[in-house]
Amino acid sequence: MNSIETLKEIAKTLNEGERIEDILQAVLVSLLETTGLKTGWIFLVSPQGKQRLVAQVGLPVGLMHQACAPLKEGSCYCVNKYNNGELHEPINIMNCKRLKLAVENDWGDTGGLSRHATIPIKAGSESLGLINIASPSIDTFSLKELELFETVAYQIGATIKRLNAYIEEQKQTALLSQLGKYLAYQRDVANEDDYLATVGETLQTFFGWKGVRFFYNEWSTFTGEEGDASKTVRLPFDQHLLELCVYDEGLSAGVESVLYEVLTHISLQLKQFKLNRQQQQLWRREERNRLARDLHDSVNQLLFSLILHAKGLERQLEDGDMKATVAHVHELGNQALVELKELIKQLRPEGLESGLAAKVEAYARLIGLAVVVEVEGLKKIAEPLEVCVWRLIQEGLNNCQKHAKTKDVVVRLLFGSEAVTVQIVDQGIGFDPDTVRKGMGFVNIKERVQEMGGTVTIVSARHRGTTVNISIPLVQGDNV
Repeated sequence: MNSIETLKEIAKTLNEGERIEDILQAVLVSLLETTGLKTGWIFLVSPQGKQRLVAQVGLPVGLMHQACAPLKEGSCYCVNKYNNGELHEPINIMNCKRLKLAVENDWGDTGGLSRHATIPIKAGSESLGLINIASPSIDTFSLKELELFETVAYQIGATIKRLNAYIEEQKQTALLSQLGKYLAYQRDVANEDDYLATVGETLQTFFGWKGVRFFYNEWSTFTGEEGDASKTVRLPFDQHLLELCVYDEGLSAGVESVLYEVLTHISLQLKQFKLNRQQQQLWRREERNRLARDLHDSVNQLLFSLILHAKGLERQLEDGDMKATVAHVHELGNQALVELKELIKQLRPEGLESGLAAKVEAYARLIGLAVVVEVEGLKKIAEPLEVCVWRLIQEGLNNCQKHAKTKDVVVRLLFGSEAVTVQIVDQGIGFDPDTVRKGMGFVNIKERVQEMGGTVTIVSARHRGTTVNISIPLVQGDNV
């Protein structure tokens, strides 16, 4: 056996091809041919200790059982030594557990093999796998043979390291390319709920990861399948935490930076959605203020003029029927003016500075309800939230006045550390929630609560009264 010729042949083979499995298969064939040996196999072992059969030559029937299952499944003495950090140099001859199992389970002839030499594959201090060389006619390999095997193993290690770096670079290039496509696609998504619900599915579509798990506040989505290998990154956002976990075999080292870019982009999208909501709410507020001004400046003055003319005409008329008719017009004008002023107040609420509870009591008296207001944990809240809570209570009281057929109402306000809870209770005639009419005001309540990121439940039954439960988070920053 000419060691120099063998190494030259191996070096030539290692520089041919780009796929590790193909290169190692060719190297093993060349090594065995030039050394006159017949049987060998190569394992690559992951950092997690998972072995992978990447090359095999001249295996006996017993090891080829069911597509080489004896070599692909289970553990053995040499792999255990490797995973325990005990395989630092070549082992001349060691018993083979896999060959032993082949005999015990009658998987087929082992060709007289029961032992093999084991040579670790390394690149510097990094262990990558091992080579097993077996021969039925050799009890002990010479020192020269072991040195040759070890030199070849070092060559293989250097090649694997080089190819891994090349593959890693290719993966990173592909990741960055897909990242660009993903970011461009996300700019077309306008609805926040749809965006959050499809984050995992979209990422899986673009990057091909086996599984994607995404968390944000109360959102939790999972797409695909979990796996042994995963990468998780977290990013603080708006007093919450964005978390993204991906599952896939062979995740590249650069995936972490890509995931941070993805989370950063998600946070920017969420900020944009938030700004859009704030802008829409500002437009609505400005529109309400404009409408309130127009009503005050035009309709209010017209009604006032109508009332004055009716009052003057009433004094001039002597005919009883005509006078009664004009008096009725006068009264209707007064009622319309009162309702208009209340409508203007609803569009542009004033007086909340005197206290929300006091405002509720005053409004209840105005519409003829006897209200009991119970407040717990009273504290100052943001003005937009206070206005929203006031409008919800106002809508609830209006529903009671119009539909409940009772004057007695209880309004409970609970100011918690994370949310404001409102409960409106009446002992009126109740209704069937499944057949509630849109005109009963509950649709408006639900829409407003959803805009604020809150929840609302309505409990009612015929002749058993109605309870409306509302909860709105304190931390929002984009309320009406």
